[in-house]
Amino acid sequence: MDQTERLLEQAKQVVSGNRIIPDRLISIHDPMARPIKKGKLAKKVEFGYKVRIDETESGFVTGYAVYSGNPSDDEMLIPAVEHHQEIFGSAPHAVATDRGFGSRKNERVLQEELGVKHVSTPFRGKKSKKRTELEQEPWYKDLQRFRAAGEAKIGLLKQKYGLNRSRFRGHSGTAVWVGFGILTHNLRRAAQVSK
Repeated sequence: MDQTERLLEQAKQVVSGNRIIPDRLISIHDPMARPIKKGKLAKKVEFGYKVRIDETESGFVTGYAVYSGNPSDDEMLIPAVEHHQEIFGSAPHAVATDRGFGSRKNERVLQEELGVKHVSTPFRGKKSKKRTELEQEPWYKDLQRFRAAGEAKIGLLKQKYGLNRSRFRGHSGTAVWVGFGILTHNLRRAAQVSK
């Protein structure tokens, strides 16, 4: 079935009342693009690919991944730290993330199996007294401030390095586009550091 037929079939399903269509076609130009729920008031849903960005304290992007669909953030954390270990030969000293990456399982794996000393991953929902005390520790707060700066890095990559919209089509094209944007950022960062 070609894309036009798929679109017509989807339109018929929507008109008949079916609003949940698995693997629906959302873009003629990029059939692999998926809807991604953002949970923000201004943009509840965006279309395309989810990208994970890994950054060091020196401001370099050391890893990234472009995902198909909308995987849960907490599924991305362990592979990111394992990728860091492959590149640098050891686990990072500290890991800081937002709530989406936080889970007891991730925290346990990072500390006990991968050897990360400080893990700053807030949990969703109600916290125990012990958890609240942990999140008030100075090192934990410092890591959360660093993570907030990481949000600025994502904004910078989107605005100055083209990660807000891929000009290449498909998953592999988007991965290449993101890679070139990150390469350009890292080259500029290297020039700034070497001054």
